[in-house]
Amino acid sequence: MKFASLATTSAVALCASTLVAALDPIVIKGSKFFNEKTGEQFFFKGVAYQPRTGLSGNDNPDPLADTAGCKRDVQHFKDLGINSIRVYEVDYTKSHDECMKLLEDAGIYLLLDMPSPKYSINRAEPHWDHDLMSHWQAKVDAFSGYSNLVAWIAGNEVANDVDSTPSAAFVKAAVRDMKAYLKTKKLSTPVGYADNDDPKIRMNLINYFNCGDEETRADFYGINTYRWCGDKSDFETSGYSDITKNMTDYTIPSLLTEYGCNLVRPRTFSETKSLYGKDMMDIFSGGIMYEYTEEDNEYGIVKVSYGDSKAEKNDDYDNFKNALKAANPEGVKMDDYKPSGKDSECPKASSDWKVAPGSLSPTPSLGRCQCMVGTLSCTFKNNKLTASEGKAVGAIIGDICGQTSCDEISYDTSKGKYGDFVACDAYQRAAWAINKSFEDQKGAKCSAGDIDVKIDHTPKQEPSECLTKEDDNGNEGTSAGGNENGVDDDNGGDDNSTSSAPALAIRSPATIVAGAVAALVVCLA
Repeated sequence: MKFASLATTSAVALCASTLVAALDPIVIKGSKFFNEKTGEQFFFKGVAYQPRTGLSGNDNPDPLADTAGCKRDVQHFKDLGINSIRVYEVDYTKSHDECMKLLEDAGIYLLLDMPSPKYSINRAEPHWDHDLMSHWQAKVDAFSGYSNLVAWIAGNEVANDVDSTPSAAFVKAAVRDMKAYLKTKKLSTPVGYADNDDPKIRMNLINYFNCGDEETRADFYGINTYRWCGDKSDFETSGYSDITKNMTDYTIPSLLTEYGCNLVRPRTFSETKSLYGKDMMDIFSGGIMYEYTEEDNEYGIVKVSYGDSKAEKNDDYDNFKNALKAANPEGVKMDDYKPSGKDSECPKASSDWKVAPGSLSPTPSLGRCQCMVGTLSCTFKNNKLTASEGKAVGAIIGDICGQTSCDEISYDTSKGKYGDFVACDAYQRAAWAINKSFEDQKGAKCSAGDIDVKIDHTPKQEPSECLTKEDDNGNEGTSAGGNENGVDDDNGGDDNSTSSAPALAIRSPATIVAGAVAALVVCLA
C-alpha cells in the first residue's frame, strides 16, 4: 500500500464532505449523549457493518468504499430504523464521499474503529509507536470532515484475559495521544474503548479507562456482550442486571458496542426491551447489534456480497426490525440533565491486573527514534530488513536482552516503567539492542548474525539529546514514563503481583524472541 497520496486523499474527503447537508452534532454531557441542536438524548440504535463475503485475497475490507453495496444496504438500514453503524475496518486511501453522503441523507451516524488488523496494538506483545499512530492519524484525517462521524473506538477487546492486561496501558496511551491529535485539528469527536465482558478483568478495565485526568480517560465505554440468549433469558438471568449495576455512577457514557447472542435461532432480540427500557435506559446509551451481514460466524441478518446489489434477508431481519420499532427509550433533555457520580479510582497492580496506575507509555516520536538510531556505533547497514532477516534478528535480540539490560527499549507495566525509546518501532529497538551488545562487550565485533551491519565511528548525537525531540503531536520532548496527572504513582501492587513480560527484554527468552519476531514481521509486511 502506498501512502504518498494520504494528504491529497484526506483533503478531498474533507472538502467534499463539507458540501453536503450536515447531520446535527452528537455531544457528550456527563454519562449521556445528546443531540446538540435539539437537546434530545441520543440512543444508539445500530448494527455492526463489516461485509466480508466476495472479497479477493488482496482487497482491504472497506464497506464504505463499495458504492454498490452502500446503495443496497442503506435502503435496508432505513427500513430497519437504525440511526448508526459501527465499522471496524476501512481503507483510508479510498474515497468514501458517496457512501457517507448516502448514510448522512438517511440520518445514520458512523462509529468507526481507529485500529485495523494490520495496524493495531498486539495484546500479547503490546507497543504504541509512530507506525501505528501515523496510520490512525491518517484515518482521522480521512474521516473527520464527515458530519455523521459520531465517535472513534481506539481498541476492541485488546485486553481479553489476565495475561493480556498489560496491553490496556498501551491502549490508554493511544487514547491520550489520539485525543490530543484531534485537539490539534480543533476536533472534539469522542474516543472510546470496547471490552469483551471478561469476568476476571471487567471491573478493572471499566475503572481504568475512566480514571486519571481527562486527557487520558476514554470519552465513553463500550461493552461487547453475548450473555442474553433467546427468549428464555431475561434481565436478571442473562446477567444484564450485573452489567447495568457495574456502570451505575459511571461519569462517561456507556453503550453495548456489540450484542446479539446467536446460540438460539432465529434471534428475537428480546434484550432490546431492557436495553431501551426502564431496566437500562438511564445508564446505557443504546447499542450496536452484531451484525448486519451473514458471514461464516452466522451472526448476520442479510446475505450480501461485495459489489453486488442483491441482498437476501433471513428471519432475524424482521425480528430485529420489530424489536427496534418497539424500542422507544425515554431520555432526558440536555438542559434538564445534571451529571452525577464520580471518576473511577485507578485499579492497583495485582496478580489479576498487571498495570500500575501512575504511568503510560510515552507519546511516539519519530524525531526521537531517528535521532537515537543516529547515535549508534554498531547498527544495521540497510534501512529496512527483509522478512527472513526480521525473523533472524528476533532470536538475536532475545539472546542479547537475556544477557544484558535493555531497559531503554523495554517496559514493565506492573511497575509503571517505560524506557525512553520504548515507543520506537521494532527495527529501531532492534538496532539499539545490537549496539548495546557491541558496546558492553569491549573489543567485540559489530555483528547481527548473517544480517549486514556497519560501524559508525562518529555518531551524530548523544542519546540524551534525542529526548528533547518533539513527539508526534508536536509537544516538547521529555523522558518516558511520566505520571498521569491526578493519579498517585504508588504502584500499590499486592504481594501476589507479577510483572508483565517486557518486549525485547529481561523475562522469558521464549517470550522475548516471539515478541521480537512478531513485531519485526509486522513491521516488514
